Amino acid sequence: MAPPALSADATTGSQGSAWYTPWAWSQSSSATAAAANTVVSQRGPIDQPQSKPELVEKKVSTEDNEARSTSDQISSSALETFTSATGSADTNPLQSTISINRSGWMSFFTARAMAMKSITEGGEMEVMDIDEDEISDPTTGSSPTSVVVQAPPAKDGKPSILGQPLMPVVQGSSPLLKKSDPKQVPLTHVATSSEAAVRDAIRRQPSPTPSKISGGKTPTTPPSPNLVLPTWDDIFHSLPRSSVPQPPLSALSKTFQYVSGVLFARDEAATIKGKGKAKENIYSPYDKALPRAWDVLEEGQNVDVLRGCKRVVVIGVHGWFPGTVLRTLAGEPTGTSFKFVNRVVEALDQFQEKHKVKLDKITKIPLEGEGTINRRVEKLYQNLIGNKEWMEDLHDADAIFVATHSQGSVVSTHLLDRLIADRHIRTALNVDASVPASGIASGSVSALRAPQRICCLALCGIHLGPLRYLSTSSLVQPYIQYFESTAARELFEFQNTESAISKDYVRALRNVLDNGIKVVYIASLNDQVVGLYSGLFTCVSHPLILRALYIDGDAYHSSDFLSNLLVLLLRIRNAGLSDSGLLTHLSEATAGSLNGIGHSTPYEELATYSLAVNYLFLTDSGLGAQVELAEESFNALTEQNDYEIPWALRDLIADDRVARLFSEEFVSLRDAFRDWHPKTTILRDVKRKLQPIQRLSSAMIASHANSISKL
Repeated sequence: MAPPALSADATTGSQGSAWYTPWAWSQSSSATAAAANTVVSQRGPIDQPQSKPELVEKKVSTEDNEARSTSDQISSSALETFTSATGSADTNPLQSTISINRSGWMSFFTARAMAMKSITEGGEMEVMDIDEDEISDPTTGSSPTSVVVQAPPAKDGKPSILGQPLMPVVQGSSPLLKKSDPKQVPLTHVATSSEAAVRDAIRRQPSPTPSKISGGKTPTTPPSPNLVLPTWDDIFHSLPRSSVPQPPLSALSKTFQYVSGVLFARDEAATIKGKGKAKENIYSPYDKALPRAWDVLEEGQNVDVLRGCKRVVVIGVHGWFPGTVLRTLAGEPTGTSFKFVNRVVEALDQFQEKHKVKLDKITKIPLEGEGTINRRVEKLYQNLIGNKEWMEDLHDADAIFVATHSQGSVVSTHLLDRLIADRHIRTALNVDASVPASGIASGSVSALRAPQRICCLALCGIHLGPLRYLSTSSLVQPYIQYFESTAARELFEFQNTESAISKDYVRALRNVLDNGIKVVYIASLNDQVVGLYSGLFTCVSHPLILRALYIDGDAYHSSDFLSNLLVLLLRIRNAGLSDSGLLTHLSEATAGSLNGIGHSTPYEELATYSLAVNYLFLTDSGLGAQVELAEESFNALTEQNDYEIPWALRDLIADDRVARLFSEEFVSLRDAFRDWHPKTTILRDVKRKLQPIQRLSSAMIASHANSISKL
């Protein structure tokens, strides 16, 4: 049976340097100390050079004795270093073992941990280097193994980075021997830093990235700009709005045409008559009612763009405010009505500067009030008519802007309907009507003045309710049900056009459009609350409704295939044509994440307000009588069948009117499809469903468009 305590001397003498030697101290500290003293007395201090008789004796020894002597020297040196450094054998020898035996498994696992517990002298880290210049002459002797340790040359030297354990260099089978040097310090004086110094040293380590001091600059790409599309030229300087319908023939013209038909040849008259009918049949009542740009209607004429407008009133209506639970975290969401008003004023200032015109007065009317739709309409209306100064400016205004967002889009439509009914604003229909008694009592305007020009800008309007998944989400729906107000739950009723609140809204919108008020619907491509179909109100159609898309530069790029497809669909809708339901099918694929900000970013973009300003001042109200508002039933709760996307695309391309107006755009889309590489699973699935567009040939579209134009 092995003895209870094994000294370092015993273990090294029997097996060389045994693996359990470092643990001999824990069994018997006294036995370890005695063993250490014996080794020190036999070997002498490690710093003293060996004498020639000892070297000769080692030379004569056998290979086995030489190897054993080498192991004894390394073990004895380690134990002597440890004892002289601590002054006691009770200290854990693992730390010294790491410094001496680099190849040992304990050094591998605990080197970094032990380096963090190092000691410093004088506040500076000492560096151990091998000074090759001080190696003695080869004739002084040789040693199979020599341990060389050197102290730092000065305390003010640069500190070393402590990433590895500091240890002596063991030179095996070297014929050179280090001479004794008074400047040389024993191994016990090789000190490391404290944890704070190590952290400082680590922080001073060179970074793999280019240094700012070196002058190297990381190349940065400029952020993509935010866009509001389609552009003004794509809408008003392209067909069908770039073509002006011929005015209807007067009674005198018809008489002259009849007389000409009698006097001249029958065949020639028939030909002229046929051409006139063909030309007249190009324009439908919807085409004639589309507003057109004044520079298209009045080519080359230098006319005042304001057309006598001197006073402008700007009304701002905020959207839905969250309940008290979210307000404790996010704070009071007030001030958006003021922001809408100020942004419209900025757009007006930009318009005046560009066209070198000047308005006499701009009145700001920010309206604030929370609650359900009907409650907000009543509260905002009372706040408006209760301010005498506001009402005077409203009656005297030549133009009126209404800027709103989200739920405020519905509220603003009802508010305009109420102002029209009470004749506080003048429109093409009520300007000649008799003044009711209630209107006279409330100080309504005179019926003799010209109609006011009015435009309503609705940003991310919740016309068809929130996205479908929000009403079925297990995370959102419980919060809406138990923590939010009735106003939040009311928004989901707009998802079905057959609901009472949705029908009431469409009735108010119909009255607003019938009175010649222009409406601009702008949706956000990255909206996390309102889908494209809801923000653009796709289930209704009217010539005075202008639709556009806000594209966040961080979310999408203008060269992206999907962005170009959506913009083309909007151009088709603005031309009075059907999009075959593609906007509805693509809405959920383009929705933003629930924690995104796509629902709020459009009202920060000045271009959205500039579009409304240009639409009011730079276009007319259409030629001829306005058509009725067309509405299709819609239920957002009904899940869309995405396999209808290829068929909807086919119906769109096969439409004769679409092919005549947008054949070149479809060819460009086909070419851009090959370069479209969507990153999300949803968009990759949409790409597979839009794959048939690649089968579209340019010759087929061109021939189809030419055949339509010859009719």
